[in-house]
Parts: sequence; C-alpha cells; structure tokens
Amino acid sequence: MSKRLVIELSRKELAAVSYCPGYEVMGDPDADWIQEVLIPAAARIAQRKAKAIFDLPITFWIAIRSTARHNAEIFLFITPARPGARIEQVLKKALLPLKEGNLCLGEEFIPDYAVPCCQVFRGRVILFYTFLEQSKGVFITTIYWKNKAPKLIFLEVSEDFVDVKDVNATHLLIRAEISPVLNGQYFRGYQQNIIPIAREDVKQSSKDKHKKP
Repeated sequence: MSKRLVIELSRKELAAVSYCPGYEVMGDPDADWIQEVLIPAAARIAQRKAKAIFDLPITFWIAIRSTARHNAEIFLFITPARPGARIEQVLKKALLPLKEGNLCLGEEFIPDYAVPCCQVFRGRVILFYTFLEQSKGVFITTIYWKNKAPKLIFLEVSEDFVDVKDVNATHLLIRAEISPVLNGQYFRGYQQNIIPIAREDVKQSSKDKHKKP
C-alpha cells in the first residue's frame, strides 16, 4: 500500500464567513472556481513570512447555498474565526480579487454540509481529497458554473495521483478526515506541535474508503 497523508479536522467550530456569486468562472464551463480563484488566494496567504501566519493552520471550508441576492452562492467558512487583527487583514486582502464577494462579514458555526477544501500552513497550500459513501474512488471538491449558478461537484481522481511523493512541495494533496467529537481548536494545537503537517496513514481499510466528507 502506498503511503498517504491524512489531516484531521472538525466541523465543531465557529468560522469567519465570506460569500460570493462565483462570477469569475461564469464564462467558462470547464473552469473550476476552486483551482482558478480560491487556490491563488490561498497561495498569497502562504507566501507571507510572518511567524504568526506561518504557524497558524488556516482552513477553508466550502458550501453552496441560496441567498437573498442569488439562487446559489459560494460560502467560504474560514477557521480560526478570530485569528487576530493582523492575520484578518491578510485574509481580506487575499480575497479582495473575488468579484462582488462579501468578505468576512460575520461568524457562523460550520454547517454539516460544508466540505473542507484546502488549508494554508507553514508556507504550503494543502489541498484536500476525500472518499464518498457508497462510491469507490478518490474525490476532490470542485465548483463549476452550471445553469447560471455555481455548483459543487465531487470529481474523481486517480488514487495514484494522491501518493506521497514530496512532502516538501508547495502544494500537497491530503486526505481530510472529519472528527465528529473533537473541535477544530484541538486539531490546530495538535498540528502546531509536530514537524510533519499530517500523519502518515498506511493502513487504509475498505471501511475508511467510504467515509462521508
């Protein structure tokens, strides 16, 4: 069995909330909003050298839901919700290119349907993949423009694509595992106390392969 990296997260946490209509990809049916828009924003945060940002795992969760403005909008839940004034300004500046986005408007507990998308930690952008219940294979989260609105889609990728090749790479693809018990603050403390940014998991069971995101 090839080695995998697993990172543990929790929805039991308050998050800063931003939402946007996803206009950046509305003219291209093949463009993925996460890859085209969110990941470049996360990379701008990862480039910051200040220790307060470098050592803080900043996680982006994503969901699609209707608002008073649109039938469907992209919601970003960003943890920790209160990272401090300096880091909050860095986050807002990184997200400014979002067209007509409403940035860090408030705080909300992460809903059950939100999906972990990526994390910025120690100069890296960590992308997440998952296994879906009753589906074989490995999936990444994507957002495409469908029927005049953004739509969240789970896209299957080859398992060979997620083999660990270089843990020092700027971008990593790591399995996101959700704890139903422990909170996000616990896992952030755990991450900061180890050198590896995730634990190695070499014993994936068939049961694990069908865990909900």
